[in-house]
Amino acid sequence: MLNQVNKLNGIHDGKQTYPTIFAQPTGNRFVINITSDFDSSDTYDEVVALLSSATESDEIIWNISSYGGFVNSLSMILGWKAMCPAHQTHVLHSNADSCASVFFLSDADQYIVGDGATMFLHEIQAGVSGTTSNMIRHMEHLKETNEDFIRRSYSGFVSEYEMLQILSGVELFITSEQIRSSLAQREQKIAKKHKEQDTEILQE
Repeated sequence: MLNQVNKLNGIHDGKQTYPTIFAQPTGNRFVINITSDFDSSDTYDEVVALLSSATESDEIIWNISSYGGFVNSLSMILGWKAMCPAHQTHVLHSNADSCASVFFLSDADQYIVGDGATMFLHEIQAGVSGTTSNMIRHMEHLKETNEDFIRRSYSGFVSEYEMLQILSGVELFITSEQIRSSLAQREQKIAKKHKEQDTEILQE
């Protein structure tokens, strides 16, 4: 184990909790536990270091069980994940709520969904303060970034009707069977899109 968990007898002690990283001594296989809320970005310094050094011969297994957290920290991790050439597997046996659902649905080579898996999807939650004019501009910015974030995160996984529901403030709760079904449908859509793109290239 590369770092320590701030827990005493299983009870969180109020200190910042870092993701645990387990390295298999006989190979290039790593298990990263995302089992707490997405905390401030510096929480993931060791995760970023691993993602920046992993190669195509490495395997990273993400164990996810989280209620969500900060979108900015999530976005940073997703950016480094996307640049990492290692084989990545997402494992969900528990809850992936809010930001955690976005993390689980991000690009991976394999998705494993256990029978106890659940998801909770909703739009970004935020508050603003300051002068009236500054709050108006801030809210306009949040509205734009929220819609872009939600559409990028859940595109192909939820229907357009469900997407509009989320953007209107409706909270969606999804079971393991629904997760598996929606993932399969998304993969079919992606495969169809790639096939159409390949056909267009051949026609050119």
